[in-house]
Amino acid sequence: AIRGAVRRLAMARPDVAFTLAGEERAPVTWAAALPGAPGQLTRLGDILGADFRAAAIPVASEREGVRVKGYAATPSLTRANALGQYLFVNGRPVRDKLILGAVRAAYADYLPRDRHPVLALFVTLDPREVDANVHPAKTEVRFRDAGLVRALIVHALKEALAREGRRSAANVSGG
Repeated sequence: AIRGAVRRLAMARPDVAFTLAGEERAPVTWAAALPGAPGQLTRLGDILGADFRAAAIPVASEREGVRVKGYAATPSLTRANALGQYLFVNGRPVRDKLILGAVRAAYADYLPRDRHPVLALFVTLDPREVDANVHPAKTEVRFRDAGLVRALIVHALKEALAREGRRSAANVSGG
């Protein structure tokens, strides 16, 4: 549990160096990454693995003060469960049913129901538009405009997947 918590914190803050040391394993260190998207992808790849870094496509969309950014793996990189899905709201790691449902909806045309994409999504919005006190561990949130957040996530992911599909098709056809 501690290892998972530190991994999520390290994903949320790529600008901060982290070292995780315990009795059972050798220490793991993640150096502070460069600011911006390249640094974030470097950190995510360090934590989620080289296969994620190779399959990651950028996700970004914004509407009415809600911003979704991050990286999602192409449909070629999946897991048997949703544990490879890392979700953050205003920098806080969450396991939110609304966001998980939006991810499933966005990938519905790309994956069988028993496969789950690997991704790290960061939702940023005015703190007054989200309630983080829904769950004692603060891992679930409630959005004032849940429909907007869900639609934005689905749109951002579908757009990124379609863009990647067009890029792959162009590379295959030699264009």
